[in-house]
Amino acid sequence: MIELFLESLRVSFDSIGSNKLRSFLTTLGIIIGVMTVIIVVSIIAGLESKVQQVFSTIGSNVIYVERFPWVSMGPNDWRRSFRNYVDFDDYKLVKQMIRSADDVGVSISRRFFVKYRGERLDAVSVSGISENSFKIENISMEIGIPISLNDIKYRRNVCVIGKDIQKNLFKNENPIGKLLTVDGRKYIVIGVTSSRGSIFGQSMDEVVYLPYSTLIKYYGEESRRISIMVRSFNPDETIEELRWIMRLSHSLKPNEPDNFYINTQDALINQWKSLTTAIFFVMIAVGSLSLIVGGIGIMNIMLVSVSERTREIGIRKSIGAKNREILLQFLFESITISLTGGIIGIIIGFLISFTISKLTNLPFAIPLWSVILGFTFSVSAGLFFGILPSRKAASLDPVECLRYE
Repeated sequence: MIELFLESLRVSFDSIGSNKLRSFLTTLGIIIGVMTVIIVVSIIAGLESKVQQVFSTIGSNVIYVERFPWVSMGPNDWRRSFRNYVDFDDYKLVKQMIRSADDVGVSISRRFFVKYRGERLDAVSVSGISENSFKIENISMEIGIPISLNDIKYRRNVCVIGKDIQKNLFKNENPIGKLLTVDGRKYIVIGVTSSRGSIFGQSMDEVVYLPYSTLIKYYGEESRRISIMVRSFNPDETIEELRWIMRLSHSLKPNEPDNFYINTQDALINQWKSLTTAIFFVMIAVGSLSLIVGGIGIMNIMLVSVSERTREIGIRKSIGAKNREILLQFLFESITISLTGGIIGIIIGFLISFTISKLTNLPFAIPLWSVILGFTFSVSAGLFFGILPSRKAASLDPVECLRYE
């Protein structure tokens, strides 16, 4: 039996070798299909790795109580415009009553222009923060010092800047001690945060941090609309406790829905996964279409090959070749063509994925299962689309074959 397989394999390789160009053109559909699968899986795996890396710098155990959700929940979004703001009364009550949290902080988000000498940036994210906000959100300092309790107590005009602000405004200067203009007011730069990267295309390093009390000093009640940040190593329990406290703070009746929202990193991660899963299945469908087209091409070429080699089949049968030997010969030839296309597709997919990784600064990641999937697809296509030509070749009458011109 082993000798039969080896002989069928040898004959199929000889046949492919004698028609190299035709065999290569036949495999193009398989190459494109497998290559598409490898590239898409690689990009999605790299993006997921990058997103997880970014979220880990934020702190996956941080819970945010805010007016709006980070992720859209459906067609009733317009109702959120009537929601109450989360304010300092909520913050004080949470800080007073929470038991399952490790730390509670606050953040106020605004957008202003910032200037240093002749350089200006517009619509920069400006965050008014509490003294423990950096600790809660796992933000580290590259140089200088963070905003302190005394900065907040005395409403000082000090700021900590993100890495992008330093690069764009201060160039090669040390920004510590320099005066930065934020919305027309001067602030002393006391520190620069370490680089945090970007999330969904939004830089987390183009930001200016101020004491939240300083924002309130200049912008009054409008700046009392806040985000409450809670760090917890038991998020499920803390979320339920936060919901109870916030409903108490907003005097909600048992049958009334929440007029606030509790956001976590998991919501963004799940949204991202659902998005990439949809993209993955669409591209798999495109890749499968290419494989089907490639498989049909293999079947057509194999049918032509059977017609071209009818006399050869008659001679082999007349000297003792059995039907199963003829069937295996053509089936092996079909699988070999398809598998060769799959291997080429995997190699090209690797090279393109590696190039994309270098050009986009994404982590290079190709899961083993995607390579196995590529092999499986290519072998399956060769097997499925090779059965009809192989059976046709095996069923030919040797006498009629010998008469074929």
